[in-house]
Order: sequence, then structure tokens, then C-alpha cells
Amino acid sequence: MSPRDLGSTALRSARRAPVTVTITVLVLLTTVVGVVTRVSHAPNGPQDLGPFRVFAASTGVLALLLTLAGVVVLVGASERLMGSRRTAAAFVVTTVVGTGLGALSAFVDLDGRNAGALLLGRATSFDPWTAIVGTIATASAFAGPLWRRRIRVNTLAVVAALFLYAGHASDLYAVLAAATGWILGEVLRRTPKRVGWTRSSHREIRVLLGTVVLVSAVGPVIALVSRARVGLLAPIAAVVGTGPVTPVSGCRADGVAGECLRHLLAYRATDPWTLLLAVPPLLVLVVGGLGLFRGSRFAVWLVVVVDLVTAIAAAVTYTAVPGRIERLHGTEDQFIVTLSIVASVLVPLATAVVLVVLRRSFTVLPTRRRLIGFAAVVLGTAAVLVAVLLVVADASPTRVADPLGIAVAALGPISPTTFWDHLPTMGAGLRFSLAIAGPVLWLVVAIAAVRPTGAAPLDLDPDGTRADRERARALLKAGGGDTFGWMTTWQGNTYWFADDGRAGIAYRRNGGVAVTLGGPFGYEDARTPALAAFARHCDDNGWTPVFYGVDDAVAVPLRAVGWSTLPVAEDADFDPRPWTTSGKKKQDVRTAVNKAAREGITATWSAWHELPTATTRQIEAISEEWVSERELPEMGFTLGGVDEMRDPDVRTLVAQDAEGTVLAVTSWLPSYREGRVVGWTLDVMRRTNAAPNGVMEFLVASAADRMREDGAEKLSLSAAPLAQAPGAAPSGDGVQSLLDLVGGVLEPVYGFRSLLRFKLKFGPDLHPLVLAYPDAVALPAIGVAVVRAYLPDLSLRQTLALARGRG
Repeated sequence: MSPRDLGSTALRSARRAPVTVTITVLVLLTTVVGVVTRVSHAPNGPQDLGPFRVFAASTGVLALLLTLAGVVVLVGASERLMGSRRTAAAFVVTTVVGTGLGALSAFVDLDGRNAGALLLGRATSFDPWTAIVGTIATASAFAGPLWRRRIRVNTLAVVAALFLYAGHASDLYAVLAAATGWILGEVLRRTPKRVGWTRSSHREIRVLLGTVVLVSAVGPVIALVSRARVGLLAPIAAVVGTGPVTPVSGCRADGVAGECLRHLLAYRATDPWTLLLAVPPLLVLVVGGLGLFRGSRFAVWLVVVVDLVTAIAAAVTYTAVPGRIERLHGTEDQFIVTLSIVASVLVPLATAVVLVVLRRSFTVLPTRRRLIGFAAVVLGTAAVLVAVLLVVADASPTRVADPLGIAVAALGPISPTTFWDHLPTMGAGLRFSLAIAGPVLWLVVAIAAVRPTGAAPLDLDPDGTRADRERARALLKAGGGDTFGWMTTWQGNTYWFADDGRAGIAYRRNGGVAVTLGGPFGYEDARTPALAAFARHCDDNGWTPVFYGVDDAVAVPLRAVGWSTLPVAEDADFDPRPWTTSGKKKQDVRTAVNKAAREGITATWSAWHELPTATTRQIEAISEEWVSERELPEMGFTLGGVDEMRDPDVRTLVAQDAEGTVLAVTSWLPSYREGRVVGWTLDVMRRTNAAPNGVMEFLVASAADRMREDGAEKLSLSAAPLAQAPGAAPSGDGVQSLLDLVGGVLEPVYGFRSLLRFKLKFGPDLHPLVLAYPDAVALPAIGVAVVRAYLPDLSLRQTLALARGRG
């Protein structure tokens, strides 16, 4: 590239992002000047830069590169989100407020020890990241619900971990700047603000909690290698990082809690061996965090157990000594000591509680085989290690007075520190065995947990149903299925297959009721015999079979053998080959198509993996915004989401304006016959609040045009669950009364009946879908099972609200 081209590129960048370019230049200049000043004649060079020292990255080349990357990526993103003026204001305001409030800590003197002067000296520890963090936190208010939450959670998780574990002055400034940015962003953003709890999708909850757990695993490592560790959670790092290799003085049975804490805070992992022994318990958290990303319920309980053990170890370490009730003396600040100990116990407990409360968002359950394998490996390893420790202790020349303590020592780095005061009297062999027993056990736990948590990147079968799903997929392609056919390939279903393998049924069991997802799929001549075979299978297991959302092809033979039916939905479809937008009934559709053409809106038909990354990110944001506006949890069963859109056989139809902004998206599930796609079924429908009216009508009409070109025989607008066409006669059954109640309550939230009215605009053929059941005695349990199939995460409060007829 010629100098002229470089100059042109730089000029364009400066015009697009002047604040980012200016800050980048200032960071480079102040850092260079500070280094030159320090090397030449002034050891405190950066402090000689006056107010510009806030831009200086003075801790090394790596710090400079990271700071420049932070400015370009984070400040640049902020400038794109909220403009140059707001970015400049955020950069200045959050820096001034964050460092100013941090400097006030110099005047805090809780115990009258005149510690203010020391803290005041720390107040000059400026860092460019204070301003960077404050700026991106401010810009988060201008992002959509998805990225707003991600930016805030990730930012606060990182700065909180640094502050709580390391506790440098610059870490305090970053926390205060982030909080200031959060408030400033809400002040600067003039769009309507939503007050109260904003619901997240299951996918987003997994991402956020997984991130928090991973950060909590990295935090102790940061503190262990930190030169100055005064954070409130530094005691946790000290508990993890100490053990029989490096016992800490003062942590003995007759010691004082403050003295133990002071020595633990002074402890630092200075050699690779000590740090290596401290890492295995944290690896378990890493595996658990990766499992949370995959939606693993086992990962939830794994992290909960580790957090509980860590909290108990911290509590025992710092409160089990008799001197805990004495007034702390010496150099310790009693209030800070108490606060640090309480935080070290409560923070892991709080993480465990949050995971337990939100556990229903983690729906992937490990197979029994994986659970048994994990338990066998861990318990076997623990038994072997305890046996080895007891044998070594028995052979030791020095008698061990507390054999139970030897067994507790198998917990290794997070066993109570007070045990280690006996170490000096133990033999070298026993000390070595104690040193490696705990890390070995936690390393085995981390490795054994990889499969049941699904943490391995290549683990495509975390719940053990992949083989059945692939078998169902092959049957659907070869023989076909009904309206719900392709939905049977979604995770969460259990499968039954006929003895000859030519038909199958997907179902979900709640208690003693097995609710099918539509009727049998597979070869057409094998579907009817599969009905009786599946009913026998359920009877053999003591279950009540229920065929949900089936058409006459299934309902008629079931009625012939005495089953009862009641309507639950309407399937709307039409043949796209002769379909047009002409006619009075399709006036709204025709208007929407013409309006889209005038405004330059286009529709893109594609598989998810073929879409540009920028487009998929917008779709994810739109979906998250849609979920956040609902007052009830995400519904599943026959209603898909972003995860189901990622299926390579599924197609998305995306509406975008002339600038490439995604306005709305739909997804379409394939229907096969003899290995060929003969139709498509509408599944996901999402749109932005800023999308013009009629964009959904435009997308469906565009889908019909595409299917006509491809020779598809059927376009199904899918079934609107818990909704019936106007004029449908109720059956009077109790279960239908419950489903009608649920449908009415969910109407303001999910709009199923409004959705049915939308579909009628296209002039489709309507086919009633029914629920078929064998015994009226089981109707109460059937109604609950159907509701649970759609809302498996329904809380007790929400259930009571439904029962009262309120959302």
C-alpha cells in the first residue's frame, strides 16, 4: 500500500471514529513519553505527565498492546453505538468520577489507625482501562437487549473479579467507572426504558452464567500471581493456593483469625510447582463453565458442589480457630478482615444459589451410563488416594494423631488450612503424599466430568440421544411425517421405534403420561400399525399414551378402537404452485409485498451456516429482544428458536433493508418424501420493533414464491397451538377447559390466536388437529402433561397465576 493510500485510509478512519483515533494516538504518545522520561532521568516518569498519565500504559509492551487493542475494539464499538460526542463525554466523565470516588477511599479510617495517608498514595495509580471500561459500559445502554446484557455482565464480571481477588487501586477505579457508565448510559439514552426484570432466553442464560463461572475460575489464579493482593476474595485464592506443600504460619488451632488471614494474604505462588497444585480445583470450574454453555444440568450441580466446598473450606479456615472471638489486633483492620471473610464465604454460596434457581434453563441431561462412569471413577480414585494416605501415614516414623484429617486431606487445596499446622512433625513421604493427593483427585474429577457435562468441543451427544435423533431424521427423509414431523428431531424428545424399524414416534413424558409430538413418522404403510404398538409399549411401562396434535390420518383409527379426541389446534397450509396474491382476501398480503418493493426490502432464503456472521448476530439479538418482552418462560415442544434454526436442513428467510439491517426472520422446516423435499413448514417468526408493518406478510409471500420455483407441493403455516378457528365447537371436556384457559392466558404473551388470524390472510386450507387419549380418568394428568410439555420451566408462582386466569 502506497503512502498516499495509507494516508487516505487513516483520514477515513479519523472521520468515521475521531474519538477512537485520538485516544489511540494519545495512548501511544503518552506511553512513549513516559518510558523515555523514566529511562532518561525520572523514575516516576508517568506521574510527570500530569492529567495525560491516564492514557499511559506503563507496565510493559504487552500492556501497551492490550491497551491499544482495547481502545480500537471497545472504544471503537462504543463510538459506533452512541456517536462521537457521547463517547468523548463517557470517556471523560467515567474517568473523573471513577478515579475521584476511588480517591475518597483515602479518607476512610474505620479503626482510627490513620491509614488514610497510605491509601491516598495509592490514589495516583491511574490506568487507561478505567476510561475504556467506563466508556463501553456507557455504550451498552445503546445496544439491543442481547448485547446490552452481554456487555454489562461480561464487563462487570471481569472488573469485579480483578477487584475482589487482586484489589489494586486501578481495579477499584474500573469498578466505579463501570457503575458510572451504566448510570450515564441510561441518562444519555432517550429511548423508552423498561423497568424491572428482563427475561433472558435459555441460550443467553447459559452464556451469561457460563461466563461468570469461567471468570470465577480465573480470579484465584490472578490473585495467586499478583504482587499486591488485598481484594475481598483474596482469602479464597489463598485457600486454593495453599496446602501441605506451603503451610501458612498463623493458621493453627490456637491462632487468631486475623493473623491467619494476614499471612494468607501475604502468600504468593512464586514457583510453578505450587501454582500447578492449585490449578486442578479451578479446572473443575472451567469444565463446569464450558458445560453450562452446552446447557448441561450436570454442569450446574458440579459447579454448585465446588462452590459449596470452597465456601465451607473458607469458613472453616478463617473461623475454626478459638481466637476468632478475640478482638483482632496488630496491623489488621477488624472491619476489613470481617468483611473479607464474609465475602469469601457468601460469594461462592451466592453463585451456587443462582445456579440452582436457574437450573431449568439447563435442559441437557447426561445419560445414566455417563453418570455411573463419573461416579465410579471419582469414588474409586478417592478410595485409592485415602487408602494410600493411610498406608503411608501408618508407615511414617511419626505417629499421626488424627487419621480422619488424613482422609479430609484428600480434598487437597481446598481442605481446611488449620490441618496443616501438624505438617512440620510429619515424615517427608507423608508430606509428599498429602501434597499430591488433593490435586490428583480434583484433576480426576475435572477429566471425568468432561463427558457428563458435554464440555468437550466435539461431544455432539451430551444427552445420549444423538443416535435416535439421527435414526429419526433418516426415517423422516425416507418416509416423511405429519405437520410436526421435523420437530421430532429437536433435543428434548424421547424416541420409540417399531420392531421393523420402518416407523417411529417422538414423545415427552411427564409423570405417568407420554405426550407424543404429532403422530408416527416413517413409511406411510407402517404408521397406523405403529399406533397400537406404541400404546402397548406405554402400557408395559405403566404410562398413559396421548397423541397430541394429530390429524384425521391418526385420529380415525384411534377413534375406531375407542379412543376419544378433542381439538387443540388448526393446521393451515396451501399449495404454493398455483398460489398468488390476487383476490380481495389477500389485499393485506398484496399491499405488504408492494410496500416492501418500494422501500427496497429484500428476502434472503438460506441455511443458517451460509448466512454472514453479521446477519446471524442480528437474528440472535432480535430473538433475545423478543424473549425479553415475554412475561413467561420460553415455550418448547412444537415451538422452535435460534438453536433449532441452526439445523443445516432448516432454511431461514431473512428480511433486510437496503443497508443490510435485519428487520424480520422466519425459519422453515422441511417435509420429505422418498428422500426429496416436498414441502416446508413455518416455525420461527421474529421481527424488530422498528420493522415496518406487513414485513411478515412479505416474508411468507416471498417463501411461497421461492417454493413455487423449487416445485414444492405444500407450504404449511404450521399449527397455532392452543388455538382454534372461529366457530369451532368446544367438546366440554375438562382437559379442553384447562387448555382453553392456558391458551387464553398465553394469548397476550404469545399471541397464538392472533397468529391464527394472521395465517388466514393467505387463504389457506384449515385442518383441525386433535388430542387423542384412551381413558377419560387420566384427563387431569393429561392436561398438566401437555402444559408441561410446552412450559417445562413454569414456576409455582406462574402456575398459580395460570390457575387464576392471570399471566
